[in-house]
Amino acid sequence: MKESRLQHYLDFIGFSMETEGYRMTALAEQYIQQVLAKELSGDEAVSEIVDRYGLSSESDTTRTADGCYEGTDIYINYFGLRDQELLDEIETLIVGVRMAEIMIGKREWTFNFEHLKAIHAHLFDDIYPFAGEIRYIAITKRTVFCLPQYIQQVAAEIFDKLRDYHYLRHQEHEEFVDNLAYFMAEVHALHPFRDGNTRTMRLFFYQLCYSAGWLMDLPNTVDKRLLEADIAALEGDYQPLIGILHEAIRALD
Repeated sequence: MKESRLQHYLDFIGFSMETEGYRMTALAEQYIQQVLAKELSGDEAVSEIVDRYGLSSESDTTRTADGCYEGTDIYINYFGLRDQELLDEIETLIVGVRMAEIMIGKREWTFNFEHLKAIHAHLFDDIYPFAGEIRYIAITKRTVFCLPQYIQQVAAEIFDKLRDYHYLRHQEHEEFVDNLAYFMAEVHALHPFRDGNTRTMRLFFYQLCYSAGWLMDLPNTVDKRLLEADIAALEGDYQPLIGILHEAIRALD
C-alpha cells in the first residue's frame, strides 16, 4: 500500500475516533498502522491488546433496562470493565484496529441497512453485546433521535431511497455533495444503535463515496465545525454540512 494512502486511512480513523471524544494514543496508532500494513491481522491485533491489558471474558452480560451496569452509566461489556476511562482506552484500541481492517478489506458493499449493521457489528463485537443490534431504548443528545419502535420502518425508507438514487453514482460534485449531506443527516437522525453510531456512519459513507468515485477527506475539516453542522442538519438546515462536504469531497486519483 502506498505510504500516502496508509497515512490517509490512519488520519481518517484518528479523526473519526477523536471527534467522538476518544484519545488516539501512540499505542493505538501503532496497532492501526500494523493492521493497515498487513503486518498483523485484526484478530491478531485484538488478541495482543487483550493479552497486554490482562483482560478476561465476563460471563454475565445480562441485559438491563438501559444496557448499563446497575447504578452506573457504563455499558455492559464482555470484559466486565466498570472503569470508564479504561474501557474508553480499550475501545479506542480495538475499534481503531477493526476500522483499519474494514478500510483495507473486501469491497463487497451493498449500502443497505444490513450493511450498516454489519459495520457496527464488526467494530464493536469484541466489546459489547449490543454490537450490530438495533437499540431498544430512546436516545436524546441535543435532539431526539428516531424512537426505537420506528427504526426498522424508517431505515427501510432511507435505504430504499438511497437505492433509488443509485447510491449517488454518476453525479457531478455539487449534486453528489447535496445528496450526500441529506443521506448523512437521515442516517444520523436514525441513530439505530445504542452507541457507536457516528463512527459506523463515517465508515459507511466513506465507502459510499469511494464506490461513487469520490474521496471523503474529513480530517481536513474542523471537528467542532462538523459537529455543529451535523446538529444543524438534524434540525433541517443542511447548508453548514454541505459547505463542509464541498471542502472534504474530492475526486479519486
